[in-house]
Amino acid sequence: MSNFEQIFILLGAVVSSTALWKFFSDRMALKAEQRREMLKNSDSSQYRMDLKERVETLTIKLEEANEKILELTEKVSALEVENKFLQKEIDILKSK
Repeated sequence: MSNFEQIFILLGAVVSSTALWKFFSDRMALKAEQRREMLKNSDSSQYRMDLKERVETLTIKLEEANEKILELTEKVSALEVENKFLQKEIDILKSK
C-alpha cells in the first residue's frame, strides 16, 4: 500500500468513528428523553400527582376545620361562663 492509501484509510476510519460516536450518543440521548417522557406520562406518575393534589386539598380542609374547632371552643367557654353567672342569679332569686 502506498502512503496515500494509508492516509485515506486513516481519515476514513477517523471520520467514520466520529460519525458513529455522534450517532450513538444522539441515540442514547433520544432514548433517555423517551424514558423520561414515558415515566412522566405513566399511570404511577399520574397517580402520584393525584395523591399530592389530594394531600394538599385535605391539608387545607384540616386547617380550616382546626380554625372552626378553635372558634367553637371559644364560644363554648363563653357560654359556660355565662351559664355560671345565670345559675348564680337563679340561686339568688330562689333564695329571696
